[in-house]
Amino acid sequence: MSELACPKCHQPLIRAGRTYKCENNHNYDISKRGYINLLLNPDKRHNNPGDSKESLIARKAYLDKGYYDPILHEVTHYIQEHAHKEMAILDLGCGEGYYAFKAKQILGDQNRYYALDISKAAINMATRYDQDITWIVGNSKNIPILDHSLDVIMALFTVVNANEIARTLKKDGYMIHVTANKNHLIEIKHLIYDEVHEKSDEFIRQPFPVIESYDFTKKVNINNREDALNLLKMTPHYYHIKKERRSVLDTLEALDITIDLRITVYAPWKQ
Repeated sequence: MSELACPKCHQPLIRAGRTYKCENNHNYDISKRGYINLLLNPDKRHNNPGDSKESLIARKAYLDKGYYDPILHEVTHYIQEHAHKEMAILDLGCGEGYYAFKAKQILGDQNRYYALDISKAAINMATRYDQDITWIVGNSKNIPILDHSLDVIMALFTVVNANEIARTLKKDGYMIHVTANKNHLIEIKHLIYDEVHEKSDEFIRQPFPVIESYDFTKKVNINNREDALNLLKMTPHYYHIKKERRSVLDTLEALDITIDLRITVYAPWKQ
């Protein structure tokens, strides 16, 4: 069973050997690395959309150390509490694939796992974690998944498209959305910026019924320079460091950081 849909006509994709094909004869080959590229040319803003390779490498190195596992466990705990047999789960904006890989380890092989990112470099990296996850190069504005076929969408630190979330979730499905609060990584912000401005979350909140919503905070100690630099490089803040501030990187040895998040469970079709 597959929930994959053609990104051109939204008809079911059927696998035959190393190719997926829909009834309208749109064909998509499975890459040598095992992923499927369902990103249409009109969806591409430029030749290499998504996070930079440098950022992806840094994020993989940092996440592999387990620093953000408390966030992962909040998400998977909710899914476990509301689990049923053979769920279809999508990690939206999966990046280098860590969260999808670890979620599968925690939740078990009985489910079907999909992970999507717009970056081909990210998905190519993600395939090294687990070949049994369906890794997809695609766009969150045109998710190549059949209508109302997903039980769960995990969306950690990623922008989502409300219409596509509502279209792809089952009537009893839900999305777990993890977003940053104002004090998330506040120590890094003070290192980099002269003044820290609070941003509105008006455009992050989704127009769906909320099943559960709570703040999650935790202090994390990063006790070596390599991991601290990787954390910096995996965030947009690193690329905004002014020339006169770059000297802080030379003195960075360790870092205590604040995880400050809002975890919201949305159910688009709940009455």
